[in-house]
Amino acid sequence: MDNLRLNLGCGGTHHPDWVNIDFAPRQPGVLGYDLGREIPFPDDTFATVYHSHLLEHLPKRAALPFLRECFRVLRPGGVLRLAVPDLEGIARAYLTAVDAVARGEADADARHAWMVVEMVDQLARHVSGGEMLAYWRQKPLPAQDFVLARLGAEARLAIASAGSAPLPPDPAAASALEIGTFRRSGECHLWMYDRFSLLRLLQEAGFVAAEPVAASFSAIPDFGRFGLDVEPDGNTRKPDSLFMEARKPDAPAVSGPRVVQVCMQHTGGAGSAAARLQQGLSAIGVPSFLYVSSSAGHIPGVAVIPAASGQTLLREDDGRTLTHSQWPAFVQANRATLARHTHRPPGLELFSESETAARLSDIPAMELAQIINLHWIGGTADICRDTAFLKGRPIVWTLHDMHPFTGGCHYAGSCRAFEQHCGNCPQLGSTDANDLSRAQWVRKMTAYRELDITLVCPSRWLAGEARKSRLFRKKPVHVIPNGVPTDVFRPLQRAPIRNHLGIGPDDFVMLFGADALTNRRKGFAELRAALERLRADNAVSGILLLTFGSNTGPDPASLPCRSLNLGRLSTPEELALAYNAADCLLAPSLEDNLPNVVLEAMACGLPVAGFATGGVPDMVEDGRPGRLAPTGDIEALARCIAALRDLSPQDRALSRLHCRETVLTRFSLPAQARAYADLYRQLLEARR
Repeated sequence: MDNLRLNLGCGGTHHPDWVNIDFAPRQPGVLGYDLGREIPFPDDTFATVYHSHLLEHLPKRAALPFLRECFRVLRPGGVLRLAVPDLEGIARAYLTAVDAVARGEADADARHAWMVVEMVDQLARHVSGGEMLAYWRQKPLPAQDFVLARLGAEARLAIASAGSAPLPPDPAAASALEIGTFRRSGECHLWMYDRFSLLRLLQEAGFVAAEPVAASFSAIPDFGRFGLDVEPDGNTRKPDSLFMEARKPDAPAVSGPRVVQVCMQHTGGAGSAAARLQQGLSAIGVPSFLYVSSSAGHIPGVAVIPAASGQTLLREDDGRTLTHSQWPAFVQANRATLARHTHRPPGLELFSESETAARLSDIPAMELAQIINLHWIGGTADICRDTAFLKGRPIVWTLHDMHPFTGGCHYAGSCRAFEQHCGNCPQLGSTDANDLSRAQWVRKMTAYRELDITLVCPSRWLAGEARKSRLFRKKPVHVIPNGVPTDVFRPLQRAPIRNHLGIGPDDFVMLFGADALTNRRKGFAELRAALERLRADNAVSGILLLTFGSNTGPDPASLPCRSLNLGRLSTPEELALAYNAADCLLAPSLEDNLPNVVLEAMACGLPVAGFATGGVPDMVEDGRPGRLAPTGDIEALARCIAALRDLSPQDRALSRLHCRETVLTRFSLPAQARAYADLYRQLLEARR
């Protein structure tokens, strides 16, 4: 693994000794990824990075970020080699053809016609094939020897097949949408480079010793044997190219352990927690990289798992979200499975199987990870199918719910079968001891026996449940609370936010968030009953229920107080505004781990009224940053809400300060990251 080589945008030119990756791979052994987004590998991974005729297909403003990604994944001292169409060479050849026409040389008109096509067409074309395909379809091909000398052997095949290709569509008949879609399809050149502009770009990206080189020369050991730039007969594969090489400066080795994290996504409850841990580890100098199945946008240190053979990456309509095909396939398969369990009770959330398409062992350079930190891995990583690769490797598994030690449910409710073995699953409506939950439980047990797993639970409650489970009772369990970015979630000027929402200065605003109000576990039925109790006591005057997470929200007519629904809030900044609009957060969950919403609200200075459920008491010390009721006790919950409403202005201000202080001292990202880093080092030292 000391000489890993990366070939980006490889097309049909690749070698089995390289990690080959392309936008839309067409051959086995080539991974798929949107390289204009990021390069999906950790920092300092490859000794060599190579790409040929890729850079010109990116928008000019995307070129520098892309080269910085190349720089990031290179090891210190590593070599970048790239080839682009040589703008200077093309321009000089065009001028030579112009001079030849002026002198009346034979065949000069044909050479000039070709040079105009070569110089302009791929920059300007509006339809696939453009004027270049039209030129190649001519029989006989004008200035054939000249064209082949310009483009090399690769063009010979393209020209030979041009006659059977359909005629390019008429650009004048294409709509603006069709043209725009085509222009971003990857076929067009979006910028051009000469040796000076490319040198400046490489230097700006951080490279040193950048210089043009011949196609047959390279500082990369044994580069010629791979046949990437030079054909077996010694001819240059793309003679119209400018070849350059540059080096990443040497640097001291990073002392921290190399960590690869895995989570289904970097948003949502578990996903946000994983992304924040990634952010915290990077901030304290621990090399860490997070792989996900779905990403809502580029985030440093995060990438979707590259698509292996038979898999694809799907770009959603928003243009930003990139999703591995295994995730929708996983969701569809689980829905089909649950549909067969016709006695499954209503109001339950996800019940999921452990099988997925992708394997961690299929991700190049995973062998370099000293610690693999798993999170919520449904539809993302099937460790039961990857035991041969994972065996002997230290695995830290951050639990975000109970699924890793159950037969498929994510919260077990009153069922305690996971303490012995699953079966007769109440969440499946099953009376069969050997049902799906038993099969999944046995599958996990068989795999876990082979693996070196250390558990991290964000809450004391979940740690206790894990220790009681038969699957994990012999595994070490640590409690490390999640951290929250206190620079984003912080107290803001509340009056302008409330004015914008039409909230009166004297309104007592209660905030409640849930993706689905029908999810029984979130406790909305208990919350509504508590509000009904307040109404019965004539105590709802001046109360406003502010909700978020669901586009529809609760039916206002069914509520005992006024309500306002904010819908789905897609960014942390939007959430922070919502927290700062409220006077208290309602947390009536019947089961929960260490919900991010409570930490985020408290970081904004928002006290909490809720049930003493799961990990909530770890965050909310009853009577100071909030009030907690016994889980399910509606009368007590109503009293908690009333107590916060009735605080004096001075006590309310003190409560806000205490909420903020609690998060700063116990739930900061640096504190979380340092605790994980210490655990990683302990695990590695124990193996020496």
